[in-house]
This record gives sequence, C-alpha cells and structure tokens, in this order.
Amino acid sequence: MRLSASKITKHFGHRKVVNSANLTINPGEVVVIFGPNGAGKTTFIKILATLLRPSSGQLQIEDIDAITDYATVRHQLGVIVHELMGYPVLTPYENLMFIGKMSGIENLDTRCKVLLDEVGLQRFIHEPLQIFSRGMTQRFMIARALLHNPSILLLDEPFSGLDAAAKQFVLKRIAQERENKKSILITTHNTELGYLVGTRFFFMINGVLEEIAQKDEISEEDLLQRYEEKIIDTA
Repeated sequence: MRLSASKITKHFGHRKVVNSANLTINPGEVVVIFGPNGAGKTTFIKILATLLRPSSGQLQIEDIDAITDYATVRHQLGVIVHELMGYPVLTPYENLMFIGKMSGIENLDTRCKVLLDEVGLQRFIHEPLQIFSRGMTQRFMIARALLHNPSILLLDEPFSGLDAAAKQFVLKRIAQERENKKSILITTHNTELGYLVGTRFFFMINGVLEEIAQKDEISEEDLLQRYEEKIIDTA
C-alpha cells in the first residue's frame, strides 16, 4: 500500500518540531530518514503511524484519509516506536496472543511462537515484559510489528539496543518484507545500516525533511559526508 504525507507540521507550544514535511512511500521500497536525536524523526513517524495528530497537513494511505479515518488504516501499519506498545505485566507471548485475538489472526498460537523464536525470545516467552532489557524489549516490538502481516512498516530506530546478531536479523527481515512489496520507512542515525537496507534516503534536521537521493545515485561515503556537513551547517 502507498503512504503519502503532505505538508505535515507539528507544534508543541511555540516549538515547531516537524516543519511542512512531504513524503511518499511506495510498495517495495525502503525509505530511510537519517537525523540526530531531537531532529523530529520520532514525532514524524508517530504522525505517520496515526499515534499523534499533526497540527496541519494531510496523510493518506491509498485513498483513505488516515488522519480522520485512522481506525480504518491502523491494521495496515506495523510500528516500532521508543515506547513499549504492550502490557509490562504480561509475557511477550501473552501480549501477542491478546493483540492477535483482537485482530482476528489465524493460526495465532503458532504465529506468536514462530515470531518470538525468530527474534530470539524463545527462552523468555513466559517472562513478563517488565523485566526485559532494552534489547529484549526491542525484539518484542519487532515481533509485535510483524504479527498481523501489515502492508506498511514504520520503524523508528529499529536497530537501537540490539546486538550484532539481532541487527543482522532485522536487516534480513526488512529485505524480505521489501521483496513482499511492503512499504517501509526507517528512521536512524546509523548511516552504515541505513544505507545497507535503504533504497531512498532523506535527512531530517531541526524538523525539516529533505530528500537526498536514490541508492543508485549516491555512495555510502558520499551520503555520510553530506550528512555530517548538513549537521555542522545547521548546528
């Protein structure tokens, strides 16, 4: 499914966190937004995920107005954000089963166990989320985002807190989802991993979203150099 955002702006008081951002994500592409902490990336992805209402602008998923009709499109979205989207007192298995039953997912028990095994939580399947480390929580969030086989993946810093093996799993899974024609957005400050998995690149600094290049138009070294120069220029 195609996601299209036009002139998305978000104010918190007098502070403009996202400044008239335009973005389209088409099926089968991985859009990567690079930006430092505090650049507005998380706020922007929450707006695209219908978790936060913009101050102004338009958001469409296919031909649906996702701002006013967010309940219709949410089942199409798989989301990773910094906040835990689950119940801390429940286990990862119990959380996924609860979410899956509300979504009407078939073969739910098997799907939950397979996903938790894939993200490396098989030994902790019956431990409450409240004892999880940052990396373990991130693994749960990845499983949660994939549970209902969404058409659009919105992943805010998906590599955060993960060890090398888990990062490789995420990279491989993103590539698989792209082959399945999912529309994928990633925000990160890691240019190496972002370049490796992405097909189109943006910078977001001080709330301003700027399209940079398609992957075949820029090398990783040139991307890193432009990113570093942009940060210095806007400091």
